[in-house]
Amino acid sequence: MNINYRCRASILSLGFLLQLISPVVVAQLPSTLDLSGQWRIRDGNPPASEAWRDTLDDSQWQYLKVPANWYSEGVDHQGVLWYRTQFTLPVLDTDDMATLVFDGVDYQTDIWLNNQQAGQHQGYFQRFSVDITDIARIDNVLAMRVDSPYETPGKIWSFHKRLIKGVFNHHDTRPGGAWSDRGQDANSGGIWAPVASHISRGAVIDNVLAVPDWSRGLEHPILKVSLDYRANHNRSAVMLLRLIPDNFIGQSYQLEKSVSLVASQHNAQTLTANFLLDNPVLWWPSGHGKQNLYRLEASFSDRFGMMDMTHVRTGLRQIAIDPQEQSWSINGKRLFIRGTNYIGSPWLGSLTSADYHRDLVMMQQANINAIRVHAHVAGRALYSLADEMGILLWQDFPLQWGYDNSASFAREAARQAADMTRQFGSHPAIVLWSGHNEPPWDATWMQYRYSDWRPDTNRALTASVARVLSQDPSRITHAYSSTAEHYWQGWYSGQKNDHRKPATTSIISEFGAQALPDLATLKTIIPCADLWPKTTDKQDEGWHIWAYHNFQPHETFELAKVSRGPNINTFINNSQQYQASLIQLAAESYRRQRYQPVAALFHFMFTENWPSINWGVVDYLRHPKPGYFALQRAYQPVLPSIEPKTENWGQGQTGRIDLWAINDRWFDYQKASLHWKILQSGMILSEGTQKIKLMADSGQKVIELQVTPRSIQPVNVMSDIINERGEILGHNELEIHIQP
Repeated sequence: MNINYRCRASILSLGFLLQLISPVVVAQLPSTLDLSGQWRIRDGNPPASEAWRDTLDDSQWQYLKVPANWYSEGVDHQGVLWYRTQFTLPVLDTDDMATLVFDGVDYQTDIWLNNQQAGQHQGYFQRFSVDITDIARIDNVLAMRVDSPYETPGKIWSFHKRLIKGVFNHHDTRPGGAWSDRGQDANSGGIWAPVASHISRGAVIDNVLAVPDWSRGLEHPILKVSLDYRANHNRSAVMLLRLIPDNFIGQSYQLEKSVSLVASQHNAQTLTANFLLDNPVLWWPSGHGKQNLYRLEASFSDRFGMMDMTHVRTGLRQIAIDPQEQSWSINGKRLFIRGTNYIGSPWLGSLTSADYHRDLVMMQQANINAIRVHAHVAGRALYSLADEMGILLWQDFPLQWGYDNSASFAREAARQAADMTRQFGSHPAIVLWSGHNEPPWDATWMQYRYSDWRPDTNRALTASVARVLSQDPSRITHAYSSTAEHYWQGWYSGQKNDHRKPATTSIISEFGAQALPDLATLKTIIPCADLWPKTTDKQDEGWHIWAYHNFQPHETFELAKVSRGPNINTFINNSQQYQASLIQLAAESYRRQRYQPVAALFHFMFTENWPSINWGVVDYLRHPKPGYFALQRAYQPVLPSIEPKTENWGQGQTGRIDLWAINDRWFDYQKASLHWKILQSGMILSEGTQKIKLMADSGQKVIELQVTPRSIQPVNVMSDIINERGEILGHNELEIHIQP
């Protein structure tokens, strides 16, 4: 393909000449009409009639806001719901094309316009388009059959699921939890994202994907553009691509090419083009540079003027994993990943851009630089904000545990995975695709829960999705999130001190513990009459409502051995302190193991996504728990880490405390110093300063201290790293309990 660069002046000159030689008036730009508003709905489950789509009188139908999930708008429904709305279009010219564009419908959709079937779709997160040119009128009636089915427990759900919905169909953080028969409550179905009508002329652009190719090096990348379109008949057109700085001042690029469009009114065709770039401005994660974004504008035109146009934002960044060290690098610079897992809500339509922004700001304030979008594809606002704010994203495909083991299901999953990479692949913040969370063939614990578990269950499914994800060379492909990288010591096994042991994987994608929210929040979840079950036995009926809201009494009392104490306030405090202490211990331990072997660390879970009690360090009302502040301390870019080396430390026994200096930043502190003070009951047991040379992207043990406690009161350790100007780069504290 010939790549031709043109300046803005030459484009205007070409358009001016076309107007001079053509007697036809240049057409208006394409137009889009937002169809959001109050739509009509009616139950479509049997024995309801399929004729609801044709019924002209819908005056008795209920109103429902679109976009929204039906449950979050007060409709507790499983299965089929009929939607109806009316809208007006202008009179279409002979060459016009009319399209309905859906940003997200959960899950199976059949569409009728003016009593004629217009299209169908399966999958909850994709944007999809339906051509309505031949059936559109000035006044239109749109009817949609939306099916988010209830999967039969025991037979289909939860080991042979057929809905590719990840956490929205089966997870231990959703209503009912993972293992109750009520684990499908509060269905996520509905037209949850915007709907619009779009009018273009002769052709329509459905999707634009822009990803960098670094085969020529960082200074001379290739931006590979893929454009999906439909045309009403074979025709010639001019494709114009313009790459323009979006949030910075810099060089623009453009490519203009004559193309032959293929008639494809209902099935998208693809055109590709490459920008050869010289020393472009790169996109950097927050704290390491600016989040420089480009706007890629794509259009078709002919001698009559504009046919269709769209745009997408992208950024130029290189992400890689070192094959030996397994460390991650961005734009050639090694970066330690301090991440968290995130599910914003079970009902994506309830999350606004402001909601996502609030959560991301709280993450950045906790020193988090990466998010694992856990087993779901989120609302589009999350990805745009991550691009703008410089937060790296590990993007899961929505496969969670066990599914239909057929070849046809594997093909459907691969199709939807291709949709994900194509529609979201322009976002520079997404640095990793992951295919399947704890697939059955890797999760041997499932053999104790499912009698028909086999060692190869869903292996072909995992491989099918991974093959699709690996076709994007601009990102890391993580075929599946293995149970081996989920470090649940202190919650599902072992004890929290096991986190001090050497890690066995470079990626730790889950670690954490549950904690109750504060009492005011807890009272909005658990009725006051049920706040104090009679015993701590998980079989006690008093825990049933707690378990529905995701609380795990067996793990809390029997494995983590959290004491309930004499009252609910004590229980809340004990629960929160356990979570906070485990998070700090684990996160600091794995940061001290930086690149030996740990390269990426993802805490589980950032926020509770509905009125529940689970692993979030922020409750569903977005009130932080003590675990949030523990994570914030342990994730400081410059961390004075405190490592107690003596277990079961007793009064009068001399114990050892190691002090570390860790620097995730990309610059040196040549004349820094480490300060410490160790107190017990206000008395100083040890105090001192050590000069250090703290190099960029490094970690070092600074000193080993011998300390003898004088009583059974807690020992408090405080440590600071200070630069040559006296500024505190990092501060840490740890309370060590002394045995009698």
